[in-house]
Amino acid sequence: MYPIGRFAKLTRVTAKALHVYERHGLLKPRRTRAGYRRYTMREVTHLAHILALRSLGLSLKQIRTLTGDTTQLAEVLAQQRAALEERRERIDRALQAIDVIERDGCSAAALDRFFAEANWERWEARRRAAAAPGFRAPDRASPSRRALFQEISNALDGDPSGASARPLLARWHALIDAEADGDVTTAAYKKRAWAARHRWPDGMRRYVASLYDAEPAVWERVAGFIERA
Repeated sequence: MYPIGRFAKLTRVTAKALHVYERHGLLKPRRTRAGYRRYTMREVTHLAHILALRSLGLSLKQIRTLTGDTTQLAEVLAQQRAALEERRERIDRALQAIDVIERDGCSAAALDRFFAEANWERWEARRRAAAAPGFRAPDRASPSRRALFQEISNALDGDPSGASARPLLARWHALIDAEADGDVTTAAYKKRAWAARHRWPDGMRRYVASLYDAEPAVWERVAGFIERA
């Protein structure tokens, strides 16, 4: 039988941690008549189990749930897997953002792009959280604009030079003006926003492309043609 000091040295676990485990009911050392704790090889085994489960990221409360009863093991592990996968996704996104900033020379422009991306993702998360439950029709551009967008895309597929798609541009600009209800300022704002897309966060690019039922690369090709023409 070991007093707490010797047991802590033997197991390389601090006395403070041993007290915490005891308070959570995970360790139950014996007591002398004077009230001193005494640990046996049974506590060595129990402590090894605690540390093994802690390595999975389980909380002491979760470990307490499993002590002497593994019927909830599958549920606890499933919950922990979901939490770890969510954490891994956050870490992966953070690493990707750091890679992009470093690849761009850690410049002020690179940092500004990161700020834009992060703000877009934050507001998107808030929008999703605030969305009403139940079915919601997906966002779409107007049917006439989607149809004309597809015509331009098909024309560029058949003639990458853009010659066959050029006659469609007048219809596109007329459509934008019509959707602005004749408001010259609104129409001009839409065109400027479209032209400034190279400063948009990637999430915003994907979102706008989805409005036209298009992949981001397809949307960018059509948008670039409209801007250059």
